[in-house]
Amino acid sequence: MKDILIVGLGGFIGSAARYGVYLFTTKLELDKPYLSTLIVNLVGCFLIGLLSGEFMKLSNQVGLFLIAGLCGGFTTFSTFALDGLKLIRDGMIAQFIIYASISIVGGLIVCLIGFYLMNKA
Repeated sequence: MKDILIVGLGGFIGSAARYGVYLFTTKLELDKPYLSTLIVNLVGCFLIGLLSGEFMKLSNQVGLFLIAGLCGGFTTFSTFALDGLKLIRDGMIAQFIIYASISIVGGLIVCLIGFYLMNKA
């Protein structure tokens, strides 16, 4: 239960930070529909790369808070990138290509299906 609260607290902070990026880009009149998402995804990937290094060996709970919570709440794309990096690092190139293709193309397809189902009336 304690671990769930740790992840939840990190997720709260990450989600609030994601919304903060949206507000910041809007305030600068950079409110393109994709810009804040792009910034969040790139920053999140950079952060999860930094955090998954030696620093994370300090404590499992620190890792839960920062990676699963903070980065996960900020963007799940960062987790996707880290998982992809692990597959490449482990020489599992075919699995990475399948994983990335299904994630990107499949995600777009199921998003389209959901959108269509809710707007077909």
